[in-house]
This record gives sequence, C-alpha cells and structure tokens, in this order.
Amino acid sequence: MLIKFKSKESGDFVMMSDVALPLLKMMGTSGMSKGAVSADELRASLSRLESALAQVSEKAPDADADQEDEEVKEVKLSLNTRASPLLEMLRREAAEGDGYVMWQED
Repeated sequence: MLIKFKSKESGDFVMMSDVALPLLKMMGTSGMSKGAVSADELRASLSRLESALAQVSEKAPDADADQEDEEVKEVKLSLNTRASPLLEMLRREAAEGDGYVMWQED
C-alpha cells in the first residue's frame, strides 16, 4: 500500500506504507494510514522524528561486519534516507509557521 503525503508549501509525494507508518509513529502520531499534523504540532513532530531517527542510526549494525560473498548484493536504504522527503516537508512547513502535513492511502 502507498501513503500519499500533502502539504501547503511542498509537493506531494508517496511512500510505501511499510516505511511511512513507522515514521509516522516516530513523529508521535497514531501511525494510522490517514491523518494530519497541524501547524501547532509541526515542530514537535519534526523534533520527535529527528530524535527517533538519530537513535535508529546509532543502533544500525556495521554493514561490512555482515557481508558475505554473494554474486548479487542488495543495496538497502537506511531509514534516514527513506525519511528524507518527509523530513524536508516537515521542515518547510514548520519554517512557515502556519502549514500542515496530511497523509492518506493512495
């Protein structure tokens, strides 16, 4: 399932729900596939998400430690990388002071 994010100051984007829903929970929301963060909550949500992502990256295992000889190696994007569009949207809206971020199934 895809989750579509919308805001006043940023372009819309979609994200797979298996990535989006955990990020939404990190922001302090219910983690449901439909919701919104109002202007009053933007800075707090952004701060919670940044803090949670920092903790996740500290706990990430060293990629070289677990490498095995394989013909094809799958490149896995970190959660921080996948969160970039959402972080940017939250930052833009928080900077404006009167924005919002909404999401729903697409």
